[in-house]
Amino acid sequence: MNIKGFIILLVIITNMYAYQLEDKLKVAIVGKIAKFVQWNKPATKNFSITVLNTKNQFFKTLLEGKRVNSKPIKVIYINNINNLKDSDILYISQNSSQNLQSIFKAIKNKNILTISDIRGFAQRGGMIQLYTKNQKLKLRINVSNVKAQNLKIKSSLLRISTLVKENK
Repeated sequence: MNIKGFIILLVIITNMYAYQLEDKLKVAIVGKIAKFVQWNKPATKNFSITVLNTKNQFFKTLLEGKRVNSKPIKVIYINNINNLKDSDILYISQNSSQNLQSIFKAIKNKNILTISDIRGFAQRGGMIQLYTKNQKLKLRINVSNVKAQNLKIKSSLLRISTLVKENK
């Protein structure tokens, strides 16, 4: 292998590693966000995080078995919103960006917190959007959508987030 090929390979590996780190960080943030949200629904045995349309196994490896409000986290992967059972959090992957309105319609009034890293997610009807700015992971929260689902977010999380309104 020549030096040019080695440098290209090194860049590719570095980029893959950087994306993995960012994915792991997003998953860890999802787990932390749960501790700042209050759900108004009957108690369940597990705290459920459903992941829509992704093969990202970091959710299972980093979160499953950890606890939220003394309940163990259970991670469920689904490929279709019609397969959604009762859940506390729905993480919507980039692969679902074209179907947001039908996803929001399917979970309306189900007291499920929606989180995604889809561009414009909070303005398009989602609740919490993860995004990167200046190489830092940030949050955008659509408070009116959170309230509409009968959820409450602690002020300490709201203070470190950008609050947005939905584009109509």
